[in-house]
Amino acid sequence: MAVSPHAAGGPSPLAHPGEGRTAPQQKDSLCGPFQAARVLRDAGVVEWDGAPVTQDLLALRAGTLLPDDPAGSVPPGAQSKRDYEHELPLAPPEQAGTAAGALAEAIEEAAGGALRCVPVRGAWSGAAVERLVESARELPGGARLIANLRTGRLWGSRPPLEALLAHLDGEDVEPPAADWDVGHFVELRSLVRGARRALVLLRDSYPSLGWAAHHLQPPEAVAAALERGDGREGGVLVVIGAGAAGEAEGLARRLGLEIGIWDNGTRR
Repeated sequence: MAVSPHAAGGPSPLAHPGEGRTAPQQKDSLCGPFQAARVLRDAGVVEWDGAPVTQDLLALRAGTLLPDDPAGSVPPGAQSKRDYEHELPLAPPEQAGTAAGALAEAIEEAAGGALRCVPVRGAWSGAAVERLVESARELPGGARLIANLRTGRLWGSRPPLEALLAHLDGEDVEPPAADWDVGHFVELRSLVRGARRALVLLRDSYPSLGWAAHHLQPPEAVAAALERGDGREGGVLVVIGAGAAGEAEGLARRLGLEIGIWDNGTRR
């Protein structure tokens, strides 16, 4: 493991640096490795066994499977990116992707044990999502939340402003149709609070979604997306310094959630 100067002695607190007005796009089917590589680099982990930490390296180490039929691999408005640095195995589309447990192992190994991925699963509710996002930064050193969910249960990523404001004021809003419907990894970044309700800011891996890959979602929509409802499971990897993993586990249990890896349908 190699780290940047600010992280000498171990990864730095898991900060959220700004990306300006533009954001990079993931390569097709590498959403989990894309999010993992970004979190690692933000923590100062820039090399793994002498190789730069990239989405391609994380995909290789986590055993990501590419769909043998790439149709539907990108959301509307995005251009396909398949310039992979490594040859990755193929699988039927319903089995392709990155297994949550393998991704967690890759993050921890790349960080040389300095980071832990606490896997959180269970019966998700809007209240649990809201409290988890709100409390993540209050954990020692801060934490990052990589969520594995079903996009078809989210709101569309560019809802009218009046819909967002109405939701924050506690009004019932007709959910804007989702952009697409796949299993996906996103980051749960922060909360926006209104007079009566809150919205979760999601950090996506496609700049064509939302505003420079950021979009706002009701906590209840995020909970439904984590529940999935398609026979598979969702969950959240709480990425945190190894010494604070116990605090992250305690938070999850106080929210009525379980500690354990979920089955998103992908096998290594």
